[in-house]
Amino acid sequence: MKVIQKKAFDKAISNANKVAMTLSDKFCVDRHKNHFLNLVKNDLDIIFANEDEISSLIDAKSFDEVISFGKKIKKQLIITRGEKGAISICSEKISEVGIIKDLKIIDLTGAGDLFAAGYLHGYLNNFSQEDCLKKGTEMASKVIQQIGARL
Repeated sequence: MKVIQKKAFDKAISNANKVAMTLSDKFCVDRHKNHFLNLVKNDLDIIFANEDEISSLIDAKSFDEVISFGKKIKKQLIITRGEKGAISICSEKISEVGIIKDLKIIDLTGAGDLFAAGYLHGYLNNFSQEDCLKKGTEMASKVIQQIGARL
């Protein structure tokens, strides 16, 4: 990770009450694995990832290893799993939701960002973990039925 990027991360983290971040790209995770793993374990409060990103980050051979990691780090780990829905791990509490069926999927651009936005909306409004996941799923479901990332 470049020095300027590390400084930006450090400044944002030191000036925040809670820090949420998405791993956002498997290529990035693979390229900067040690930095991302350090952030996840030590600096972030809420982590968003898809199944491939988090599995790559911790070199997991199964999703059970991902669950164990999520429990161990004692953070909020939110994982999108495509057709398998989404899961939230917060210490020992695990919540799961399925997908919204029968959508006319046109473009996946923005799905992760809108999922995170919906989840964080719920989080900031004191929704349950399950309702946060549902809100994230609802928002992602809207954006994938159109072209482009803006609703």
